[in-house]
Amino acid sequence: MSSNIKKIIILKLIRSNIWGGKHTPLDYAIKGIPEHTRNTQKGNREIKKTIKELINENWVHMMMKRTGKGYDHHISLNPKKIKEIKQFITNS
Repeated sequence: MSSNIKKIIILKLIRSNIWGGKHTPLDYAIKGIPEHTRNTQKGNREIKKTIKELINENWVHMMMKRTGKGYDHHISLNPKKIKEIKQFITNS
């Protein structure tokens, strides 16, 4: 399950070309995950765990950015890890 979520998030960021200095709200990246996963407590825990894994592996950067409504978490792919990310996508 975790690798499916990881793949969904990474593919969405790749398709949107969110690398390095370009970032997007975390909610946008999570919207690609099926609702039956997002709307359950177990699914939410799995999503949070997967995002922590991506940050710990240094595949994504997460930062707080000011928006019109306050501050939100924004996410972008690490351009220094392109090789590892693409290898993960092709192997899974």
